[in-house]
Amino acid sequence: MNRIAGIIAAVAGVLIIILSVLKVIPSLTTTGIGLILLGVLIVGLSFIPKPDTGDTVRMSTASSFINIFFSPTEVFQNLRRHPRWLAALLIMWLLSAVFFNLFLFRLTPERVTNYTIDKTLEMPMLANNEDARKQIEVGRAEALEQNKNPVFRAGQSINSFVGQVFLYAFLAAIFLIFALAMGGQLNYWQAFSATIYAAFPIAVIRFVIGTIILFIKDPADIHPILGQTALVQDNLGFLFNPAESPVLYTVLSSLGLLMFYWLWLNSTGLKNAGEKVTPTIAWSATLTIFFVIILFGTFMSWAFSGFLG
Repeated sequence: MNRIAGIIAAVAGVLIIILSVLKVIPSLTTTGIGLILLGVLIVGLSFIPKPDTGDTVRMSTASSFINIFFSPTEVFQNLRRHPRWLAALLIMWLLSAVFFNLFLFRLTPERVTNYTIDKTLEMPMLANNEDARKQIEVGRAEALEQNKNPVFRAGQSINSFVGQVFLYAFLAAIFLIFALAMGGQLNYWQAFSATIYAAFPIAVIRFVIGTIILFIKDPADIHPILGQTALVQDNLGFLFNPAESPVLYTVLSSLGLLMFYWLWLNSTGLKNAGEKVTPTIAWSATLTIFFVIILFGTFMSWAFSGFLG
């Protein structure tokens, strides 16, 4: 079934590219390429064997979504024999897509688009490059039209889903390597499902709280870029101005309640979804990724600090 799904995704990608080139549904070439890559990934992963189910009973998907909040250990232990990920990832992707569209509705596509382009024009590398600045200005109207176009936004959502699948597939591979290198025993699908289910509660909580704040707070006080991911203030980032101290802001923004919750959930997931994964292995793998996230975020905030103003 996984291989069939992969083939269908790849064929859909080819069709979208053809329709995009023919201008039937323009500006979706990237989406088509993404679906082709997704299809290749799914087909490739389909060759990885799943763990033996044994005599355990598969927990229903609905129960797993509820229990992951109240009894995560039980869910992860069930994922050990019955790994699954698609439904959880689809819900997280849907919540992300809904929030982004609500964000555009609340702040308006004009404000988000113009802010991004204005900040791009302020980048030092473009200060003396008039040709590049003119090209960016010419593309302003097209970018605004794309952000207003539901078809293009749907394509962006598909791109986001593809990106999430690749991200979690990569993280699962890292966790698998960690476990095997430290003497643990972990199947790739166990790592994959545990990684996604560990992120599921955080995504739901962020969506609910973020949406409430989005409609309570004055849109003029919401940052057009940071607001898309940082509306929930559960960290120490508020101590610094992101434009004046982007590095400190990024580091302290990583030290939040939801991030600590994810650290615990992810390490719990790896420990209980794997066959022989000790707490030391689970926490070492999780903390390593956590520090990499901080380093990457710090570099990006330093390189593109102008967008945080």
